[in-house]
Order: sequence, then structure tokens, then C-alpha cells
Amino acid sequence: MILWFAFGAIGFREMYHDVETWNTPQRKDHPVEGRYRWLSAAVLVTEILVAYKYREGTGHLSDEPTPFYIWFPWTAGFLGLLGFYIYLRFKPGHTVKYPGFGEDSNQRGKSTSRIALSETIATQI
Repeated sequence: MILWFAFGAIGFREMYHDVETWNTPQRKDHPVEGRYRWLSAAVLVTEILVAYKYREGTGHLSDEPTPFYIWFPWTAGFLGLLGFYIYLRFKPGHTVKYPGFGEDSNQRGKSTSRIALSETIATQI
């Protein structure tokens, strides 16, 4: 349900933006691609096909317990991803969008960006 909420919220925003900018000059500069609407439709069709395949009376359902070699990797992978998310969420500086931006250039080392190079060339001319 959380996945559907996420897809639906983004897809709904795309649709709203699509309707609001229809036949406006803004639409020419910022076209609406509708990626998440297509993704939501694809997930919905896939879920419908899986539900149809595993419907009652087709012989695909069994009441046997899931084997260890299936449930353990899924559980370990989920816990690993959850742990990595928690690490990224609570590590120091997790809210810094551009690390190192705004610091003194002596602290970062020599800057080799195009802007710094073009400024150097402009001052020499």
C-alpha cells in the first residue's frame, strides 16, 4: 500500500501538472513526460496478471511452509536495506545537499572546476 501511495501521489502530481499546463507557453519549455503514470499503469497490470494467475482453483497455491533458502535471503536483504537506510538517514551531515560547497577553497584543496579555470584565465587576460 505504501508503494501504491508513492506511485499514486507522483502520478497524480504529473497528471495535475499536465492538465494545468495544457495549451500554455509553459508547456513548450517544460514538457510533461508522465513517467510515473506509465510506471503505475505497468505495476497495476502486472498485479492484475499475477492475481489472475494465482486465483483459487488453478493449482498454484499450496499451504506448505516457505523453505529456508527462499525466506532467509529475502529477510536478510530487507534488513540490510533497512539498516542502510537508517544509516544514511541519521549519519552526520545527511541534510547537506552539496557537500563541500561554500567552504574555503584552501580547505578543499585546489579547485579544478571550469568556473575557477575560466575565472583564472579571465584575470590573466
